[in-house]
Amino acid sequence: MRRWIVAVIVIGVAGGAGTWFAFQRYGVKPPTAIRPEPQIHEPMHEASDGVKVAKGCDDLAHTIRAAVSRGGPIPEGTRLLSIALEGDECVIEMSSEFAEVNNRGTTGESEAQNALCAALAAFDRVKTMRLIVDGAVFEGSHSGEWSGVPVRGGETQSSEDL
Repeated sequence: MRRWIVAVIVIGVAGGAGTWFAFQRYGVKPPTAIRPEPQIHEPMHEASDGVKVAKGCDDLAHTIRAAVSRGGPIPEGTRLLSIALEGDECVIEMSSEFAEVNNRGTTGESEAQNALCAALAAFDRVKTMRLIVDGAVFEGSHSGEWSGVPVRGGETQSSEDL
């Protein structure tokens, strides 16, 4: 009986160590760490068109509204839902119609991203952009997650964001 107890303990320890090693070696993350929910803590007010705008971001909202209304690379029917500034990152939330960008290939995604970045590039206080669609960071089929996207060429994320 004593041998069985020792054998079970050894197998349990070996299994736990093997699991730990696999997580460390291959960078496997638990499912809860895949996509954290965006947290916007700035006080917001609702504009006349229903857009939630963080304090001090009215000019950003106006510029993004203009980019969306121009159409072109932004899918028809897309609406700006909210906009905030977290440090030097502009957090933009768009309606689910924006996801249509994924059906436009690499060029369509790039053009949409460039349109939003160009709209924000005029503001020195904005360095990067994060786009939220359907409550999560937008993930392009070809371009990956739109979080920490530099609004001007040559800029990268700060070391705090890495």
